[in-house]
Amino acid sequence: MTAAFQFEGVSAGYRGRVVLRDVDLVLPRGGILGLIGPNGAGKSTVLRLLLGLIPPLQGRVSVLGTSPRLARPRIGYVPQTLSLDRDLPGTLLDLVLSGFLGLQPPGGSPTPEELERSRSWMSTLGVGDLESRKLSELSGGQLQLGLVARALVREPDLLLLDEPTANADARAQGVVFGVLEKCCQDRTAVVVSHDIGVLSRSVGSIACVGAGKIVYHGSGELPIGALEEAYGCPVELIAHGHPHRVLPVHDGNCCDHDHGAKP
Repeated sequence: MTAAFQFEGVSAGYRGRVVLRDVDLVLPRGGILGLIGPNGAGKSTVLRLLLGLIPPLQGRVSVLGTSPRLARPRIGYVPQTLSLDRDLPGTLLDLVLSGFLGLQPPGGSPTPEELERSRSWMSTLGVGDLESRKLSELSGGQLQLGLVARALVREPDLLLLDEPTANADARAQGVVFGVLEKCCQDRTAVVVSHDIGVLSRSVGSIACVGAGKIVYHGSGELPIGALEEAYGCPVELIAHGHPHRVLPVHDGNCCDHDHGAKP
C-alpha cells in the first residue's frame, strides 16, 4: 500500500536557517500520528512541506504516492491560526462549505451533495444546530469544530491538523479526537499538539521533531535520548497504556520551551 507520505533525505528551512536536516521518514496509511516537539523545532514546517506550500531545500517529499501539490485535493488541513474576520456576515455553514473551494466554478453555488456533506460533518462534530450562527456569535471551541468540519468535507485521504484543539474546551477536544479515531481506519491524520497528555490518550503513534530531526518508531516508544536532544532538557517517559506519555522535567538548567505538560 502507498505510504501516507515519505521524506527522503529532506532538508528544509527559511531565510538560510535549516530547520530539518536530511530527514528520512515513511508514514504508513491509516491511524493518527501525534507530532510533538519544542516551539520552533519544525512541526509546522513538516505540514507546509506536505501541503506543497514550501519546497524542500534538498531531498524529496511524496504524499499519497505523488507530489504534494498534486495530492493537495486529497488533503484536509486545519491551520494553527486562520486569518478570519469574525465580523463578516458569513455563517458557520458558509465556513464549512469553503472547504470545497477550488472544486466549484467561480461564483458557483454549493451543490446539494456539498450541502449534505457539510451538514453531516457539522452534525458529527456536534455543531449542526449552529449552521446559521454568525461567526462573531461562535465561541472559540465552536469555531474550531467548524474548522475541523471544513477540513473533513472533502473526505480526504490525509488530514493535517495544526493544534486543532488549541481554542477548544475539554468537551470539544474529546469530540475532535473521537471523530478522528472513527474516521482514520482507512485514512491518516497528522496532529500537531503541545498537549502531550491529550495525544497520549488519543493517537496511535508519536513522532518528535527537534534538533533538525524527526524521531519516529511506529507504534513503539520514542528513545529517551532523542527526546532529550529535541527538547533540550531531561524528560520522563511514563506508560499510560499505549502510546507513552512524554513529560519534560524542568530544572534550573532546562530550556524554556512550552512542552504542554508539567513535571
